[in-house]
Amino acid sequence: MIRLLLATILCVLSFDSYSLEPREVKQWKDDLQVYEDKLSHLHIDIFHSVPAKDFRQQLRGLRERLPSMSRSQVIVELMKITRTINDGHTSVPLWNQKLKKFPIKFKAIKGDFYVTAATFEHFNLLGAKLHSINGTSKEIISNKFSQIVPFSENNYSVMSNTGYYLNRAELLEGLGVTDNVFSVQFEFLIGDEVVKVPLNSSTSHDDFKTLRYRSISATGIDIVEKVNSNVWFGSALDGKAVYFKFRRYPSMSEMESLAEKLLAFINDNQSKNLIIDLRENYGGDFFIGLKLAQHLVLADSIDWKSGVYVLIDNETFSAAMSNAAQYTQILNAKLVGEPTGAKPSGYQDMGQFTLPNSNLVVTYSKRLYRFKDEGKDALYPDVTIPLSIDDYINGQDKPLNWIIAELKEN
Repeated sequence: MIRLLLATILCVLSFDSYSLEPREVKQWKDDLQVYEDKLSHLHIDIFHSVPAKDFRQQLRGLRERLPSMSRSQVIVELMKITRTINDGHTSVPLWNQKLKKFPIKFKAIKGDFYVTAATFEHFNLLGAKLHSINGTSKEIISNKFSQIVPFSENNYSVMSNTGYYLNRAELLEGLGVTDNVFSVQFEFLIGDEVVKVPLNSSTSHDDFKTLRYRSISATGIDIVEKVNSNVWFGSALDGKAVYFKFRRYPSMSEMESLAEKLLAFINDNQSKNLIIDLRENYGGDFFIGLKLAQHLVLADSIDWKSGVYVLIDNETFSAAMSNAAQYTQILNAKLVGEPTGAKPSGYQDMGQFTLPNSNLVVTYSKRLYRFKDEGKDALYPDVTIPLSIDDYINGQDKPLNWIIAELKEN
């Protein structure tokens, strides 16, 4: 009897999520008009890839289907329409939305999706590879997400962002992978066995345990000065090399202060080698990155012929990709790691506005930059060193270890 009651409640809740009320239909229509008007007006070149007629036809079709759609389906469809604009800074990123999430997080690694974070109850899933969700294969799911995920400019950022959004219950429902936002059966490949695990979603979870490949202590780097845990520099090889962690963008004044201290450290220690780590950096103001370079070029002890390295990966995006490209020119840097998630030439410099009823944030591009030859889908490393799930499990930073080993050898 209790099971029947619970099933009935879930069915009712699920049904409610599939029927917009007339008031909600009107609100969505108002939002879609604001979306069309503002995006057309504010974007530097909104129809550079999608013809205006096709874009407006997609919006008209969405308006007509609203009475038969759920909120999740509307959001997914709007994300899909936005992706047809075809630049990574024009998106519906779901900021300010209190979405339900499942108690695990994924990373895209070598074309697969692995659990790299989990709540206490599900620690046993850390390192597990996604096989399917509700019987839908990871390949089909990946293809569905590729049509909606924000901040995607090439296959690398598509995969990376699919991993990031894969635990959102509303997206799985809106894409038709699941029929409700409450409980889903995930199937994982653990060893050679497919394991079925039912998971419940929530708008809040306990602290996650996270697998991290970064292990600074294992590389022998000592922190010297820092702005925070994402922006600092340290000493390696007794000061003969310096490592600069650049995972987020500080303010201009913070960067200038840190860069002055870094230059003084290099001069005091007559450091020969420089490593700038732009991995997992989603972007910011690339002029702040240029402020760092402005100070570094004054360091005469650096081996400017072959002693500068920049680490990049699939999450190096926007300004971080731009700075990586600039560092190859200004600092004669060698790129190490994996291809960036952003194109070397394209639309950047993001603005945003909020839809009045749904409170959805919409981002758009304000500028067009060309930092490398056009036509390339990514900024590619000079030395490619991909990470594996074993690197996450063992806390092994293979690309950074490779650089340290090369410096020791030289």
